[in-house]
Amino acid sequence: KTCGDGLTPRALHVLAEIGVLDSLAAQGCVMEQATVYAPSGRPISTTMPDRGDFPPYMLAVPRLLLDETIRQQALKAGTQFCGGVHVADIEPIDGGVRVRGRRGGKAYEVTGRLAVIAIGASTKLLLQLGLLKEIPPLILAARTYYEEIPQLSGQFEFHFDGVPLPGYGWIFPLSAHSANIGAGLIPSRRQKSTINAKTILEQFVAAPFMRQMLAGARQSGPIKGFPLRTDFATAPVTGPRLLLVGEAAGLVNPVTGEGVDYALESGKLAAAQLIDCFTAGDFSAAALAGYETALRERFQELFVFSSRIRDWYINGPVLNRLVYVANQRDNIRELFTDIVLGNADASRATSLKTLSQIAFTL
Repeated sequence: KTCGDGLTPRALHVLAEIGVLDSLAAQGCVMEQATVYAPSGRPISTTMPDRGDFPPYMLAVPRLLLDETIRQQALKAGTQFCGGVHVADIEPIDGGVRVRGRRGGKAYEVTGRLAVIAIGASTKLLLQLGLLKEIPPLILAARTYYEEIPQLSGQFEFHFDGVPLPGYGWIFPLSAHSANIGAGLIPSRRQKSTINAKTILEQFVAAPFMRQMLAGARQSGPIKGFPLRTDFATAPVTGPRLLLVGEAAGLVNPVTGEGVDYALESGKLAAAQLIDCFTAGDFSAAALAGYETALRERFQELFVFSSRIRDWYINGPVLNRLVYVANQRDNIRELFTDIVLGNADASRATSLKTLSQIAFTL
């Protein structure tokens, strides 16, 4: 899957539980610092906080390596894998579901008690099954790879400068001299844009500070675009003998476009629900409702808060002032860091006290 290749501390926590973090860390690029740049170019830098179970660093790992490492670990646990299948339909049958598709040009089907749908931002199947009524708003993103970069900071960079808002750019180092460089376009009810992600990325790498960093570097792959679903707050997450996980449930951060962490966490919650269902022999809608309850308890307030941030704060004057204030006040810096990492304590961040504090400061 086309991806930014960045893994937040909360993603690393689940990867550690799976038993693959040490292997990935040995092959990826560890980042202990992150810098966010305001539209003015003013930076705010932070060291990854130590939050107990969450490692105090981020990790950049090529998505192909991440996915294959997880797949191999699943196979070791006894999972059966069948690749190259294009799923065309999922239909209810007595006591379960039938998944229909094609593999190698031939019809293919498999039956089970229940299906877990993890199809990313693709909406065709969900629309066909009636789980989605329409295509939700999407973040549009694009990325490419550069090698032989002479000047690379070694930290995660998130840029609101060098791009037209409501766009953003990112730099994820993959080694001392290579990086995943990309850009995204955040959908907003307050600001409309007709520009696409590929154009934003081209403008981003053409910015003076990027030209300086990439002088002598070599682009090592084409620009690839990809959509991101961020609509979890209103998205369906279950169906008749169906569970939706990750981006199929809209679990991508509305501000940053990060979704691997939420996908891993939702997979863990889905697994816990499946254990309960198989133990009780109950796959009814009432039994599956526990999965939605667990998801909403963990993510709903965070997504509502992040959507508010996206709609109200992603504009030049506010971002410039917010970064300025965050450099002066530790509590605002901490909140800013949590937003970027997807760790915001929504009950604190959306309190009247905190919102008033930010508003009066601005």
